[in-house]
Amino acid sequence: MLEEALWQEQEECEQRRWVEEYEGKDMPAKAQAATNHLKLWEQVEKTDPQYTKPFSRGGGFRGTATNATYLARRATETFGPMGIGWGLEILDESLMEGAPLDDKGTRESIHKVRVKLWYLYEGQRGEVIQFGQTTFVGKNRNGIYSDEEAPKKSLTDAMSKCLSLLGFSADIYLGRYDDNKYVEEVAAEFREKQEAQARSQLPKITSKQLNELKTLIEETATDGTKFCRFFKVESLDQLPEPDYERARRMLEKKKRKEGNAA
Repeated sequence: MLEEALWQEQEECEQRRWVEEYEGKDMPAKAQAATNHLKLWEQVEKTDPQYTKPFSRGGGFRGTATNATYLARRATETFGPMGIGWGLEILDESLMEGAPLDDKGTRESIHKVRVKLWYLYEGQRGEVIQFGQTTFVGKNRNGIYSDEEAPKKSLTDAMSKCLSLLGFSADIYLGRYDDNKYVEEVAAEFREKQEAQARSQLPKITSKQLNELKTLIEETATDGTKFCRFFKVESLDQLPEPDYERARRMLEKKKRKEGNAA
């Protein structure tokens, strides 16, 4: 009964996904063309919560920061390896003088960099220009300090801002991470993707096991497409070997049930 309930639940989930995916196909051509402009944005706007952390700044400002290496990986997934599918070019950099830090004339120093991020997407080259900045000489509770990593931090800041204009981690910048329910849903979505990727790396069933399952499917008049969908595979030969016993037991149980009913 539990297996049947799970199967039914899976079918309902697949139906909802089908509706969400195809309900827009009857939209007017002009409306569809307009939504295509958001194709890249919608592809990269969601952020995996495990690569974020909260931060706070002076004045009570709080927010969510995204791991820069995670953003670089996402860009690589989308455009290709850095230097081939996308990259950064430093246009100029400088040090800006800021507020006084003491009565001896020492002033704050801010490192500023302007970069161009280029990328290749669907056969076209695009460019985004943004600034990044980091305090190079400043003051904290321990006194005046200098940050030797300021140039690197400024470059990372500029890269993140460029990617954000393309839609990367837009859910954070749009304030959706302020909604705990949304964060939980996104976390579950990314976990599901990671699990699916891990499953795809598992060894597949043997030809003998495949033929046994095909025979049982035929004998029980089971819908092979729905059966594969339940196990989250596109075709039966892609079934991970660890799922073989569970699949066989389900079909054997159905066969015995039908035999008893006859």
